Amino acid sequence: MTGVPSTRPTRPRDAKASREALLHSARILFSERGFEQTTVRDIGDHSGIDPALIARYFGSKVKLYLATVTAEDADSGRPKDFSDTRAYLQWLVARVDARGPGPVLQAILRSDTTAEIREATREHLTRRLVEPLAEVLQTKGIAKPRVRAEMAISALIGVLLGRALTSFDELGELSPEDFVELLVQLLPDLS
Repeated sequence: MTGVPSTRPTRPRDAKASREALLHSARILFSERGFEQTTVRDIGDHSGIDPALIARYFGSKVKLYLATVTAEDADSGRPKDFSDTRAYLQWLVARVDARGPGPVLQAILRSDTTAEIREATREHLTRRLVEPLAEVLQTKGIAKPRVRAEMAISALIGVLLGRALTSFDELGELSPEDFVELLVQLLPDLS
């Protein structure tokens, strides 16, 4: 019968919950598989949300990826004061140990990352890590604070990836406390 209203109850839509579920699943899948190996359908299946809603809430898969980077920034819980190096490193090591390399580190690592995502990743790392460290180094009167910050963050990312990807046996076996202590010694510009 046409024109007769359905008596079947409809499930109320919760746009915010759907958006968050898609974002959460995207973060997990992009971290595990990378951008190119994760499909919109995979994200929809993982979240239990219609993948067509990705276009509605985010605009595209690329914009969803970028939203995962932004969300990682917003929910970071990181120490606000970069000058407390030990606290910052403890937080960063605990985060990478618990989550593994997230979307930002994956974008650095993978060869199939698009130019747009590489640029967003570079901007993210600069804003989140390099600039705060450069400010601290400048305040301490250390010469060439920006380039030293870039070098320290590059080294830190490499060591964190080596640990997270279990590339080196002893590095992966260190306790978080011992790992942080060695990082402080390895990167004196951070302290």
